[in-house]
Amino acid sequence: MKPYVICHMCTSLDGKIIGHRWGKLPGYQHESELFETTAASFGIGAWLVGTTTMDEFDGPKIKLPRAKTRIPRRDFIGNKSARSFGIGADAKGVLRFQKNEVGGDHVVLLVTNRVSDGYLAHLQSAGVSYLFCGKNKIDLKLALQKLSRAFKLRKLMLQGGGKFNGAMLKAGLVDEISHLTVPVADGGAGIASMFDLPGTAPAQAAAKLRLLSHQLMPGGVIWARYRVVA
Repeated sequence: MKPYVICHMCTSLDGKIIGHRWGKLPGYQHESELFETTAASFGIGAWLVGTTTMDEFDGPKIKLPRAKTRIPRRDFIGNKSARSFGIGADAKGVLRFQKNEVGGDHVVLLVTNRVSDGYLAHLQSAGVSYLFCGKNKIDLKLALQKLSRAFKLRKLMLQGGGKFNGAMLKAGLVDEISHLTVPVADGGAGIASMFDLPGTAPAQAAAKLRLLSHQLMPGGVIWARYRVVA
């Protein structure tokens, strides 16, 4: 079993996701207001991002002391009563959370066996949950299965950067796409897009979609929802 995964993203007309490049959007204080209010309307209490996005929420990059003892590579739940979750991938153990929540959401990190004992000791002392999801890199399918079992998640909102979203799409783990298109053409070469698949570009498109709904939002924003069918 895995949660039903909805990828919710706000992009320019050409699919770029770096919102500070767009200027002020008519009808919104900031593009994050558009993103957050529409995301909240789903009522899903768990969001998932990659390392780069999760790095926006952690603390300073302090040097970790060496652990006094070897820490077993077992999953750790820092808050068994949590009801909402901010989930991030951290295969190498580079994030430095000083507390176990982000905006009231309990922090859960997806890690690998390559992280150090000092890193695990740091997470435990901060009360941050972690799940082992691979030897050297994150097994995304295993990660979703573990999240479902550990936290009883039925739905999950994917809000990562282009590479993480692309990896999830390539692995066939995205069930639905919620796409906010703002009336801006970015045009920047090399700017991250909604889905940047890892590796060599596939011979065909990564997924076929079926339109579920669409609506015109204030400021000329179009909100469309799609089911991933293949």
